[in-house]
Amino acid sequence: MQKEVLSTDKNVKRYLVKFDKSDITKAEDQIVRELNQRYTFHGFRKGKVPKKVMKIKFGEDFVEMVREILLDQVEEEFRDDKILFGPYIESFALDNDFAEVEVLVHEHPEITSMKFEEMKVEVPTEKEVVEKFVEERIKDLLEENPILEEKEEPAEINDLVKVKYTVVTEDGKELYKDKESEYVLYEEDKRPMVQDLVGKKKGDYVEINREFEDKKYVYKINVEGVYKRIVPELTDEIAKTLDSEVNSVLELKEKLSKEGAESFKVWKEDYVRNYILAELHKYVDIDVSEETIEDFVEKTLERVKNSGKYDEEVEKYGGEEKYLDELKEQAIRSIKEMTVINKISEDNNLKVEEKELSEAIHSFAHMWRIPHDKAREIVYSNAEILGNLMWDILSKKVADFLKEKVEIVEVENFEEKQKEKEENTEEN
Repeated sequence: MQKEVLSTDKNVKRYLVKFDKSDITKAEDQIVRELNQRYTFHGFRKGKVPKKVMKIKFGEDFVEMVREILLDQVEEEFRDDKILFGPYIESFALDNDFAEVEVLVHEHPEITSMKFEEMKVEVPTEKEVVEKFVEERIKDLLEENPILEEKEEPAEINDLVKVKYTVVTEDGKELYKDKESEYVLYEEDKRPMVQDLVGKKKGDYVEINREFEDKKYVYKINVEGVYKRIVPELTDEIAKTLDSEVNSVLELKEKLSKEGAESFKVWKEDYVRNYILAELHKYVDIDVSEETIEDFVEKTLERVKNSGKYDEEVEKYGGEEKYLDELKEQAIRSIKEMTVINKISEDNNLKVEEKELSEAIHSFAHMWRIPHDKAREIVYSNAEILGNLMWDILSKKVADFLKEKVEIVEVENFEEKQKEKEENTEEN
């Protein structure tokens, strides 16, 4: 096999791959061996059918098998190259004595500059986050542990109602009988079981008709009690009931502050990492061919059209022209991201370790609620899923590497300032 460059346009290259007679003979011999192992032919001993006979028996199918082997060799030839998109087969010619394949590849474009030292990542102060965490956790704990005061009046929003109910099918079969439960009547909870209890009082009876999967059910509900929920003031005694490990409000706040600090540490790492990856394209310049950008846009359009969402996207961006402009911007951002992550990982020997991939598969299994062995089988049998997992791991490692180069600044009133920035961006 010989490979020569036909043309170059920045990162786009067209190659001519040539196979001589010996290459074709090897491919034919491989096919003959495989066919002899798989088939028996009348008049020939097993495994002893000559090539000439095979060519006659299989005709054009034999030629197609040769073609597939040669194309596999072409893909293998480019496998280790740092290719962005491709290889794409543009033409294929096969004769008895030679074959020629024209191949198009989009390599990673040249990076002309990287200015990550100019990136500034703003994060909230630890003090601000921890104080808010403690405040919200105490509020939640008090809300979850109210003082209950029984009332004779009808139930109102935020009251707690205790019920006993029986569920009967449309043919009279009892699924549950005298099942006890209790509900807090939150305004945002739109379940019939909750909404229909508003205005009811102890001793009332309620029937609710429900339908699931074309089957009808009747809920026969008896109101056992209505209670006003009183959120208590935080005192030392109340603090003990909220957490058995503390003896005072001060100890509760100290414990929650430690939890908040740990949560902030994890959040901050994730936030900085995600910010760097999201802003990466703004601090990188590349010399990329227009053909590469067009290729990215065309493939994106194909996916969107196949999903049936093309008209929706065009409408969202205010017309086809504006949508295509947006896709072009997306292409440039993505190409920059892929190129720089590849470059930094290669230059600094950042690789996906087996342990990291195993942890990612474990998370995949947990997310989809499937056994780990099954998740591993799914991942390793699907090149796209495996590639996405490995890319996600590698991207995070590159972001962690870049954290040492960017400026990380803690700012007070973080949420307010972020909101102001978003509003100014929308106005502009």
